[in-house]
Amino acid sequence: MQRHDTAAPAAVLPASRPPSDGGLSELAALLRQAEATRTPLPPLTELCAGLDRDGAYAVQAINTRQRLARGDRMVGRKAGLTSLPMQQLGLREPHFGVLYQSMVVNDGGTVLSGELIAPRVEAEIGFVMGRALAGSAVTVDDANAAVAQVLLTAEVMDNRIADWRIGLVDTVADNASAGRIVVGQPVDATPELLRSLRDECLELYVDGRRVALGLGAEVFGDRLEAVAWLARTLHAHGRALHPGELLLTGSVHAGVPLTPGSRLAVRSGTGRLPELAVTVR
Repeated sequence: MQRHDTAAPAAVLPASRPPSDGGLSELAALLRQAEATRTPLPPLTELCAGLDRDGAYAVQAINTRQRLARGDRMVGRKAGLTSLPMQQLGLREPHFGVLYQSMVVNDGGTVLSGELIAPRVEAEIGFVMGRALAGSAVTVDDANAAVAQVLLTAEVMDNRIADWRIGLVDTVADNASAGRIVVGQPVDATPELLRSLRDECLELYVDGRRVALGLGAEVFGDRLEAVAWLARTLHAHGRALHPGELLLTGSVHAGVPLTPGSRLAVRSGTGRLPELAVTVR
């Protein structure tokens, strides 16, 4: 059963100024506990009024180290809030998070909604990197040259904040609201395919009924611009994109609540990308 209507009680950090390293570690631990128990928290700014964007990324990094230390593996990155439909949530600034092996569900597999709090699903186009991409001046042309494969994905977003009452720092600290990633069958990133992605229409189906759609151009006007933005932004944080990594560049539509017992499909309007399907249990 999903639990998303009651926030867990949590101690309020007293400082209104940016929290100390110990305070950031405490916020990170609260998020890990919320995920493990499927009991959401109040907005983090209610727990620590001084939390800012840099502090939120520091919380995300603490939990990345914790997750890797427990044996999980990083498989890629995601960019969030890169399209107007998603910015209609009230958040305007793009951000990034980490994708882990434990989040991956293969095409034809099953998403266990009971492991999540308040999941929502989005149709996205994913990329697999063929070469490293880093630097403060990465361009769309650089991104085009670095991408090796393209695939359909269904990102299952989840949030450890009660009722999705999130601000920027909440979603940044909470790993960009990442939950699960359903990955389709990749195809080679030919120049023709990459040029066509701007006009590619993605369609999300639930039990055979289309419930959402959107054009690739919704994401920064060009999905490869989102790849370039991600590389530039990671560089500012001392990180880079690496060969073999999976990238999610953002949804073309608002998230759709996940319903147990349903069957989801993501389709390419042009048919250039293989359809994916997944069962929700």
